Amino acid sequence: MQIPMLDNAPAVRASAGRPLGRTLFAYLVREIVWPTLLATIGLLLLSIMGELVAYSDLVINRGFGLREVSEIALYRSVPMLGRALPFSMFLGALIALGRMAADGELLVLEASGVSPRWIVAPILLIAAILTALGIGITGYAEPWANGRLAEEIEASVLRSSGTILRSGVVTAIGDWRIVAREASSRGDRLRGVAIWVPSLGDTVFAENAELIAAEDGSRSIAIENGVILHNSKSGPSYTRFGHMQDALTGSDDIDVHRALNRLSTGSLSDLAQALQQEMDPADRRELLAEWHRRVALPAAALPLALLVVPLAMWPRRTSRAAGVVAGLGAMVVYVVLLQLSSNLTHARAFSVRVAVWLPDVMLLGAGVALPWLLSGRGPGRRSPPPPSRAKATPVRRARRDRLILDRYVLLRFLELAGICFAALLAIFVLIDVVDNLQWFTKYHSTLDEVLRFYAARIPLLVARVVPMALFVAAALTVSLFGATGELVGMQASGVSTLRIVLPILLASVVVAVGYQAMTDQVVPQSIARATQIKRFEIKGQVERVSVWSWSRDHLYQADRIDPLAGIAHGLTVYALDADGLPVSRTDASEARYVGGGTWHLYDPKQIIVEPDGLRVGPAEPFVRLGDEFAAEPDGTQLSIAELHAEIRALEARGYDATGLRVDLQAKLAAPLACILLPAIALVFATGGPPLPRPARVLLMSAALGLGYVGLSALGVALGYRGAASPLVAGWAPTAIFVLAGLVVAAARLPRLRRA
Repeated sequence: MQIPMLDNAPAVRASAGRPLGRTLFAYLVREIVWPTLLATIGLLLLSIMGELVAYSDLVINRGFGLREVSEIALYRSVPMLGRALPFSMFLGALIALGRMAADGELLVLEASGVSPRWIVAPILLIAAILTALGIGITGYAEPWANGRLAEEIEASVLRSSGTILRSGVVTAIGDWRIVAREASSRGDRLRGVAIWVPSLGDTVFAENAELIAAEDGSRSIAIENGVILHNSKSGPSYTRFGHMQDALTGSDDIDVHRALNRLSTGSLSDLAQALQQEMDPADRRELLAEWHRRVALPAAALPLALLVVPLAMWPRRTSRAAGVVAGLGAMVVYVVLLQLSSNLTHARAFSVRVAVWLPDVMLLGAGVALPWLLSGRGPGRRSPPPPSRAKATPVRRARRDRLILDRYVLLRFLELAGICFAALLAIFVLIDVVDNLQWFTKYHSTLDEVLRFYAARIPLLVARVVPMALFVAAALTVSLFGATGELVGMQASGVSTLRIVLPILLASVVVAVGYQAMTDQVVPQSIARATQIKRFEIKGQVERVSVWSWSRDHLYQADRIDPLAGIAHGLTVYALDADGLPVSRTDASEARYVGGGTWHLYDPKQIIVEPDGLRVGPAEPFVRLGDEFAAEPDGTQLSIAELHAEIRALEARGYDATGLRVDLQAKLAAPLACILLPAIALVFATGGPPLPRPARVLLMSAALGLGYVGLSALGVALGYRGAASPLVAGWAPTAIFVLAGLVVAAARLPRLRRA
């Protein structure tokens, strides 16, 4: 695309003092608006993709309607839109200026007398518009959406008959804790169940249990053939009963429902009115911080706009992506500043206004200082790049040495894959931090706690990013070859399209092998560790915990656990028989972790159930509980080997292991996304002529990626429900995409052969 008015340099120089000519100003605005819109859509899609599993589960397994879940997704997207606008503008402007720098347009502008500082004007205009829009969203639309979300979730919970119980997963419903070896597809009928009953202050073991939902939305639990093994000061007791029914008090811990705990439904005017009436200094501080935070986050678009031009012009090497990489670094710094700001709002000696606005002020200072620090490095002062043979040799020598072409394609793909991976990971972390910032603030989290939480959580985010990064990088590599004419040159030299993309496919296969090992071994430990840090270090929970051991023969309980010190207070260990009923109970006032998964019990007392009664026997002072037995894992946190062992043990005892089989098949199929998605992207990107433009390829990648994640979530939800076999639930999304890719490839096969 050519810049208007460049054929009239004096007119441009004259217009530069006004500051810009209207045509050139409109051109820059148009060039920035389109990638900004794409970045906004991309950020929203990424935020929705993270919750597709929860949405599918709400529809399939919990009785929510499609309309209800669509409304929940819409209400959840409104707050994210207000938070994403500054960053989408930042990324969009960097992408636009990076493209203009790579094509030499910025160099021509500067040569025509247009100073780089005048290029900031259209960016500031867009930033100002988005700031006003963002304040309207965070100040008024977000509280309305939060209120509507709360009402919709409460109403849907009352209308739905589904539950959240799954086999082998500890579920909290108010003060109750329920775990069952087998749960029906709807989660209402249980076998081999252990239940912590608040009214009894003890755990009940039963062969069967059933959840009963009333018309008013209340629930009760009916327990059949139950046993209570109690150890009190008056002595041990063993109580059997045939039937017991009690009301379940409290609400389900649904993933989407947890948002109710941190919703803010007051508008800016409501917060201002509350500030005038509030007399408590601590509450006034919280209200004041919330009011300023609603304004400061959207207003970050203005200082970010000042950073765009120096970051886009800074790299000496002309590259479409170099400025974006620098911008991602700036976004990471801003995330750290946000957490620092959150911590400072709790320091009474520090002004709330200064604490909240500190990130914006520091960005503003960087935006003002950076052009001076980087003076002399603009596009007009770059020395020409040294002559390189890379432009000539890949095509000219393709017939003599195919490895040169392979290396060239592979290096371009790896470069773009690294950039896409860094960009998507930074965006995922940014979305996650902004989404969790409210409860970081609520629990007064320190920067050290947040950093350790994300250090543990990073492998999970990496696992989500890798397939999408390969997908987008494969599509961009080929589309950029097409945009520069290299793809046509390769084909004209007699190199087939399949031969061109072969290095990309082989690299994806290698990554898929490592991805399998990471998701099987590293990610489960990462989830458990991050959950533990969030629950015990950040939230500081001291509630009673019930954990179903993966040994399938024990149930561990503790009144209070300090994971950092490795201490459990009020520990109870049940040994269970094949029916899930207790055969012994060991109580210890305290247990300390000594390493290797072994805990040392202090003052242990054991009750042994015998055919003729109870016997108080000596207890072993050491017991293997695992190093993090309070993590309450489920099937998604088990390795493939552990899933196989768990399935065999449950089915040998007559229990249904459908849920674990679904988790196993989904885990086995997951690495194929690293191969399948890039392959499909290559099929679409090489279709031509005309070849699709990079922007169109990005839109196609986002749509296909969202479709794949949605199909995977739908398959897992159907598998849990029993509506699809575990094999179909885990592999159907892969099969559907393979079939679609084959159909498209077959349709284009004659064209590919001619190429």
